Amino acid sequence: MTTSNSVPSTVIVYHSGYGHTQRMAQAVADGAGATLLAIDAEGNLSDDGWAALDTADAIIFGSPTYMGDLAGNLRNLLMHPQSRGFPRSGKTRSLAASPTAPASMAIS
Repeated sequence: MTTSNSVPSTVIVYHSGYGHTQRMAQAVADGAGATLLAIDAEGNLSDDGWAALDTADAIIFGSPTYMGDLAGNLRNLLMHPQSRGFPRSGKTRSLAASPTAPASMAIS
């Protein structure tokens, strides 16, 4: 967590099936000075990933759009955060952004 004079810490949690969402997440991270955290195929984060979320001032989620919805593994992470006690810090957070990338999106 930051103090009043420091830059807020931002973490981007994402899943990228074909690389499009990863490129979008990287661009946002570059602009915001954020840390990137990729989730695994089941929607899990490492212990270090959970620790980063615990101390983040802002969290951005990125997911491909599958059938008009989030990727299943990101949905699993968001639907069952209590299994890891998220958020353990007691902070109240609001979702600020959730970029999605359809599979047909071409990024050059």
